Amino acid sequence: MAAEIQKLGNPQGKGIVGVVDDLRAYTPLQVQAKSSYQWLADYFTSTLVLSAKYGFKPITGKDYFLYFKNNEWKLSLIEPHAWTLHKSGIYFAKCILHKDMSWSLETKEDWQKSSLLANAVRKLESAFVETINNQTSLIEQLPFFVKQLSYYQRLGANALARSLKQSLEFKLGKKESLQLAGKSIIADLADSSTPLLEFTP
Repeated sequence: MAAEIQKLGNPQGKGIVGVVDDLRAYTPLQVQAKSSYQWLADYFTSTLVLSAKYGFKPITGKDYFLYFKNNEWKLSLIEPHAWTLHKSGIYFAKCILHKDMSWSLETKEDWQKSSLLANAVRKLESAFVETINNQTSLIEQLPFFVKQLSYYQRLGANALARSLKQSLEFKLGKKESLQLAGKSIIADLADSSTPLLEFTP
């Protein structure tokens, strides 16, 4: 465990105590069993937010704003109408971090009209599906530790992974959830024509 915590350290000056405190603060709460499609939609939506660049520690229940600029996603504390001196990029969605450490988005209504946004989302969803569409245990593929992420993204990804693992365990049981292959849950996508980003339970 100590070695694992050290890995979660970062070049921003976080000591072991700070990392442990952050991990504790990011403990998933109110986790529920979900349908396969809802589980995938929450995983994908959260992956989209966590792929964005940001240098602050998000807290639950607060509004954040997702932009696309220079072929990158950026999460900001600043809402679209408040930008004055600096161009924020293309506004995409308001984001909220929930107590179970998953993210939800309230996308702007006409986002599909932007070819840049539509292509970026489609590309990310294709990569997401391709990554987990295999015979490996789905839990083993969750982002408990993703080295290339920066500290706060890594912290969020770890919390999300713990939440998704618990959700599967609540639905299937510990033993069965460990045996669930990514390919099995991806098969549920064939039963719906709704894109993952637009799914609402």
